Amino acid sequence: MPERKGIKWPIQGLLNGLLVVCLGYLGVGWLMSPGTPELDEVVLRYSLDNGTSIYGARNNQGGATVGFSYNYYVHKDLGNDQEILTTLLSAHPFLKTKEPDVQVTRQDGFIHLTVRGAVYEYRSYPLEGLGAVSIDIKL
Repeated sequence: MPERKGIKWPIQGLLNGLLVVCLGYLGVGWLMSPGTPELDEVVLRYSLDNGTSIYGARNNQGGATVGFSYNYYVHKDLGNDQEILTTLLSAHPFLKTKEPDVQVTRQDGFIHLTVRGAVYEYRSYPLEGLGAVSIDIKL
């Protein structure tokens, strides 16, 4: 049976090109990922009275060339500042801000977070397990 030589090289070239594009996409994603934060100071500790707390920590990842950012987490209650900073390295923050001025108040069963300054990221998935607690962020 004769072999189809006219189709083999264009398909092989297309597959090689697709492989290069996929590897390039993965490489750029890896280079642009933020990496592990360098948490060095606890700036907020607010107990939710259900075994969890809201913690704020300063992120010094940028070094001398970039200003601080502040990450806020919902996590089970932790002890001292060193335990908080160590444990939160592997947790996902629900809020990243430029300024440490986040005020937490409780009113009518709601927890209100008042943020002043720039908000870099906000994610609601860490808040899903809190039950009746609701978070309201005002800029």
